[in-house]
Amino acid sequence: MPASSIAALQILSDRSAMPVSDETINTLVEAVRRISSSLDLDEVLDTILDSLKQLIDYSAAVVCVVEPTTGVVNGLKVRGYPGHMPREAFVETGHGIIGWAIENKRGVFVNDVRKDTRYVRARTETVSEVAAPIIRGDGEVIGAINLESDQADSYGQRDVQLLSMFASLAGSAIEQTLLHARVVQQHMAETELELARTVVDSLLPRSFPSLEGFDIFGMTIPVRQVGGDYFDFFDALTDRFGVLIADVSGKGLAAALIMVSFRAHIHATVLNEFAMRVVMARVNSLVYNTTQGDRFITTFYGLIDPLHKRLLYINAGHNPPLLLHADGTRELLEEAGLPLGIFEDSRYSESVVNFRKSDLLVLYTDGVTEATNAADDAFGLDRLEQVVRAESNKSSLEICAVIAAAVRDFSAGSGGPADDLTVLVIKVK
Repeated sequence: MPASSIAALQILSDRSAMPVSDETINTLVEAVRRISSSLDLDEVLDTILDSLKQLIDYSAAVVCVVEPTTGVVNGLKVRGYPGHMPREAFVETGHGIIGWAIENKRGVFVNDVRKDTRYVRARTETVSEVAAPIIRGDGEVIGAINLESDQADSYGQRDVQLLSMFASLAGSAIEQTLLHARVVQQHMAETELELARTVVDSLLPRSFPSLEGFDIFGMTIPVRQVGGDYFDFFDALTDRFGVLIADVSGKGLAAALIMVSFRAHIHATVLNEFAMRVVMARVNSLVYNTTQGDRFITTFYGLIDPLHKRLLYINAGHNPPLLLHADGTRELLEEAGLPLGIFEDSRYSESVVNFRKSDLLVLYTDGVTEATNAADDAFGLDRLEQVVRAESNKSSLEICAVIAAAVRDFSAGSGGPADDLTVLVIKVK
């Protein structure tokens, strides 16, 4: 005899005070056999409700689980309820007949819910109701099964006992399938995360430019969730050198795929040597049509003019790059346009800044300045400036590494950075 059937008989023997027919026993044993042999949550829940229909008639039914961190009761499977009924936050522990059964760890029946103050109306036709908690072996309530009838006096103490017995039998199978579903979801998430990382890594520059009069380096440090950080260089232009940093809204594979499309658009447009404002307007339109306005990309695009030591740039909603002068002053290259992809016809204008000897330009994403510590303080621009100025005599590569280490140390008390960290440093010699 299968272990699931033996377990069913053991529970039946523990409740031998209630007369149980052979037909009921056979239904219970068969139900337990079927739900114990499947790891598909929908199949298990359908079997539970189908089997219950043979034992206790109902007009509506729900199998619920308790969210352990919030105490909110979510409906895993519902039958007979209005289509607009929410599955999440179906009811709170202690509220309604279901909530009462969970809180008190025992079954309950109500002959006429219209006369019971505990009742929370979910359907207008319900008159009587029976509910039983799903109790784990260690005594922890993990959910409940609730049945409703459109007739008065449909349920009694025998139905409470039978439903409680069934809930005990079904509890381990429900918990097992929920655990399996979480494992599968976690595996899928990890697979997607790995794929997203591969995509992102393939887009980032493999080498860094050698531009006379400048020292340039950039880096991205990914965290648990892959964000949409991206930076790039364009060295095929006639007399200028292009630099770009961007951040796609969202995370994971979706953001990575949008980044692929964005990179293709920006490369194709930039290398045709259109004016900067034309490049941004065209790429904006392409991004909008690709994402239908559901995503946006903050972007800073600059052209370094090495002969005249100046930077032409457009900031489309990106974090303002930090330009530090040797005399202790600073400039923020703030945005003059919306992020790409919000509106199809956005227009952009160029700005210009002159470099001075020993200037430091720091481009970054919000993973740097918005990193928080245990007190929920942000790393911020001022701290970024302090870190960079303290290491200003070092190479751009070393400064990038110092910034990354400073952000990591700052946020260690809050579990480390929550977002990808991307930084690009340009030193003027």
